[in-house]
Formats: sequence, structure tokens, C-alpha cells
Amino acid sequence: MFENVSEHLDEVLRLAERCPEKYQVPCFEALMRVLTGFNAVPGQTGDGFISESDSLVGMQSYIANGYHGAENPTSLQNQSQLGLVFADQFQIPSVSISQVYHLNGASYRIIVKDLKEKTSSKKQIKLALLLGIGELLTTGSPLFTKNRLIEACREYGTYDAPNFASHMKKQRDMFIAYGKNEWSLTVPAQQRAAEVIKELVS
Repeated sequence: MFENVSEHLDEVLRLAERCPEKYQVPCFEALMRVLTGFNAVPGQTGDGFISESDSLVGMQSYIANGYHGAENPTSLQNQSQLGLVFADQFQIPSVSISQVYHLNGASYRIIVKDLKEKTSSKKQIKLALLLGIGELLTTGSPLFTKNRLIEACREYGTYDAPNFASHMKKQRDMFIAYGKNEWSLTVPAQQRAAEVIKELVS
């Protein structure tokens, strides 16, 4: 373990230096915890600890999504490891996430005022994408419920009851149905959701 720490210490220092000055020390400490496995995510490697490659991804995610440009470094604690990987993969900074979502521990709320769509079907699909990513950020799984989507559609005045199910069925490449009451985002859907987040904050 200590050999790995020594090998990647320069990377840790380099990443920590990219943090705002007042966050450099806590950022360094957090990165070291990730590198040494103290911020382990159960189930990642089977032994209860994150792998070396996951540690490096996690370290980069701390910078891209938690400390770099963030006013509140503890906001990182509200995001799952897979959620951080998503944000890092698609280069979505934490400030953009915070303009779309209010994250509160294991819960979240979509807070954008304008979905930038005109039709109910497109608004519904956009909300479904945002819900999936909201779940990914907070729970690590892009699985959301029918009731949660209906609630979001009603909140945004776009619930079209007669066509609700058909809107989802037409997007088989993006949503995988689990029974009658849940959907999960596919990889193409996660990519599209990343684009949506960037569009909403532009």
C-alpha cells in the first residue's frame, strides 16, 4: 500500500495545488484518504476497498467536482463515487451540478427554472434524464421510479397522463424498464444527460 502511495504522491500534490488556497490542506488530506483506501466503497473490489485505478479516478473527481472552484468542499460528500466518475468523465464541474440539483445527503431536487423545451414529451424525457443522474449522484445507481417522474412532470406543468408511458417507450435506447414502475438510464442516456446539464446551465 505504501509503495502505491509513494508512487502517486506527486500526483496527489499536483492535484491538491489546483484547489483554491484555503482548501489545499483539506483537499490533500482527502486525496490521501482516497489513495490509501480509507474512503473505501463497499463492493468495488470485493475486499471492501477501492482499487488503485478507482482511487486515481476518485482523486481527479475530488478536484473536478468537489474542490476545484467550489465554495463548499464538503458538498463532495453528498455525491456517490459513481456519480463523481460520471461528472469527471463528461467534464461537468460541481458548479454546474449545483445549478441543476440541490443535493442534500442521499436526496436531491431538480432546481432549474426553465427546461428549455416546448413540448410536453421533450420536457418529460429531459426530466427523466435529470432524475436518473440525480439518483446516480446520490445513490450510485441511475434508477428512478415512475412516481418520481410523474411528480417532477407535475411540478414543471408537463404531465401528459394519456401519453406518459408512450413517451418513455419511444426512447428504448435511453431508458430500460424494470417492471412497470422503474426505469434506468443506459450509457447513451447518461451521455445525453450530461449534454442536457450543460445546456441548462449555459
